[in-house]
Amino acid sequence: MTRTRYFQITYRFNNQRHVFVQPDTHMSHADAWYYACLHSGLGLSYRHDQQNDAELQSHAQAGGLIDVSWEELPS
Repeated sequence: MTRTRYFQITYRFNNQRHVFVQPDTHMSHADAWYYACLHSGLGLSYRHDQQNDAELQSHAQAGGLIDVSWEELPS
């Protein structure tokens, strides 16, 4: 059984810093950008997958979302 882990995601959107906690079983750089797009309300204009990391970041940055980072929180 895969256990749920908790990740803190930080990003800047329209020059304001935002932080939220996202539960998931794993996290990657692309996943963090995906969740930041959803959390910010920017949304997505295409289906997310690991192969479109550059396209995802380009979409996000064009909409004003930058500086996405993440870290796993202690359990």
